[in-house]
Amino acid sequence: MTQMTHAGAMQLIDRLSRVLRDEIAAIGRGQLAEVEALFPQKAKLLEEIETTFADPGPLLEGEGTQPARLRERLAELQTLIQSDLALLQRMTEATGSVAREIERIRDRHSLSGLYDRDGTRAEKGVATAQRFDRSI
Repeated sequence: MTQMTHAGAMQLIDRLSRVLRDEIAAIGRGQLAEVEALFPQKAKLLEEIETTFADPGPLLEGEGTQPARLRERLAELQTLIQSDLALLQRMTEATGSVAREIERIRDRHSLSGLYDRDGTRAEKGVATAQRFDRSI
């Protein structure tokens, strides 16, 4: 890969930041199809960021305004990535909770255990027989 310039690195960070903001807004609106549509673009940009900053020295070292501004933008990008990750994790947990609740409701309203696969009444009862110790 050719040497990345400060301007090119800033543009890359800006593009990824824009995608992350769009994804965060889509999650907030509950538009999961939009979140899914943004994923390939986000993955590609994250890969470019990783490649660009695999050796960050030439871009981030120095005392000039460009390296300082780039470090500042990377810190902002890190905050956006953490916010996006937290929202995605909460969304995943919420989806899992809903799926478990639906499964619980289905089990409660089903005739599970009363009938065999062929539709005949099962031999065993729903409750297991209790035994009492009568030796006392």
